[in-house]
Amino acid sequence: MSVLEKTGIFIIGFLLLALIAAEIVGLVSNLIFAPVFGMRVTTISFFGLEFAVSDNKWIVTFHKFSPLIQYDVRFDNRKSVESFSNKKGDILQFVSIIAKFAAAAALCFAFRGLLTKPERYTLPELLLFSFTAGMLFHALFSFAIYLYSELVLMKQLSGCIDSILNRLRQGESYASLNMKPMEELGFKDSTKTEQLLYYQLYMGYLAALKNYNGMRDPSHKAMNILLDRGYFVQETGSYYWLIYFFSEVEPNPQITEMLLERLGNVINKDKDANAKRVLAYYLFNIKQDFPGAQKMVNEGFRALNSDSGLATERDLERLLLTDLNERLQVINQPAAVSC
Repeated sequence: MSVLEKTGIFIIGFLLLALIAAEIVGLVSNLIFAPVFGMRVTTISFFGLEFAVSDNKWIVTFHKFSPLIQYDVRFDNRKSVESFSNKKGDILQFVSIIAKFAAAAALCFAFRGLLTKPERYTLPELLLFSFTAGMLFHALFSFAIYLYSELVLMKQLSGCIDSILNRLRQGESYASLNMKPMEELGFKDSTKTEQLLYYQLYMGYLAALKNYNGMRDPSHKAMNILLDRGYFVQETGSYYWLIYFFSEVEPNPQITEMLLERLGNVINKDKDANAKRVLAYYLFNIKQDFPGAQKMVNEGFRALNSDSGLATERDLERLLLTDLNERLQVINQPAAVSC
């Protein structure tokens, strides 16, 4: 084999195949152990297929092909909020890392002869060696990220986000959060993922206060972040808020259509109230489809009868759905006949 061929094989095994396998191990680990810690996998995405929990049922949607395997693990809202703690979430993450190390160790043991083989590797042997080395590397990388998150990020913007989420779980309303613009918090070197998470919560807070002008700056900053990256399932909530903003506050058909195209069929298959609310405002303001908007509003109200999401989230969705419903009722009123 040429050096170029060897390099290609090594990259495929070390980066691509090992990364996919490591994520599968992490996914299986979370599917098994998340319920033990009061959590559950809510979204699984791979190769253009997405499986998501909506109204406590798994639905299948399609979006742009990606070789990456992604999944989202969240607090199980079917259980009482008192049963969840950040410590449990940290333990679950650590269990997933242990599972990756166990898989890597099993591979190292199974192919231990390759690690000390003095002769040249054949093509299959080189692929197995790079795959094994890659599994070990990804396990170590996951552990490094875990340590960085616990020792560094939790003292920065991530810790602030975690505190806000805890307050919401404990029943505080969005309007009572007293959130500040991110620039006033004093956190430096925050990641784009952290910023999107904060903007998502901040948009809910501003919507609860009906401070629509305040939504402009964080919305445009969140939009700039999303424009520079592909669609990640963990950022679906950010897409929902931006579609709402560019439908209701600053109507822009081009941007809303682009965001919807990125989501694919995800939002149409989503049965939760926030998805119905976002589509209702889009149909009302962008498409001028008032019957369609009313249909989405009605479905949103019905979705609020389920236990999906936190009570504080349902209260916010009820407020936003009611606002649009009142406007639709005015449009649907027959015009008075003057004599």
